[in-house]
Amino acid sequence: MDGVTALTTFLLLVIVFGLLALVLFWAFGIDRRAVPDYTGDDFGLLTEVTAVPTSEAAVVLADRLRTARIKVTVVRRGGLHRLMVFPADAPDAKLLLRDPG
Repeated sequence: MDGVTALTTFLLLVIVFGLLALVLFWAFGIDRRAVPDYTGDDFGLLTEVTAVPTSEAAVVLADRLRTARIKVTVVRRGGLHRLMVFPADAPDAKLLLRDPG
């Protein structure tokens, strides 16, 4: 009788730990997120439309884009000020920045 009880307890423990392992694997198992960017060159969803050498020029161009209701972020990297927008706004932003008027 004791052998059956010990075997039953052992099998129950194996089943419980197996279910726990499956739940943990489902919750935390395969990480499909991208590798973190340690270089500082990845801006996620944003794309660069232009880069200028001075902060004054970046402010002027960013104001021009904001006036046209285009969301813009200015990022300074490597001595340049990059103007970043969402990909859907990039063609309009580039066109607006090319137009001198």
